[in-house]
Amino acid sequence: MLLIAVAAIVACWGFVLPKLAQLPAVRDRMEQFEQAGINPSAVFYTDHPKMAEIERRIDRVVNSEESSFWGR
Repeated sequence: MLLIAVAAIVACWGFVLPKLAQLPAVRDRMEQFEQAGINPSAVFYTDHPKMAEIERRIDRVVNSEESSFWGR
């Protein structure tokens, strides 16, 4: 079973994913990420330059008086 699982992972990683990366839709998305300065393999997006702006916008929505969040 372990050998089958490893073979499946290798097949996906080595053959399926590279073929998917060649699809036009996937290539376009990868280019969009690259142009925006986003590393899609990054674990933390808090280092992205736009993250402070996004956090402020979310905070305004969550803490607004007419918000439906948190029973307000």
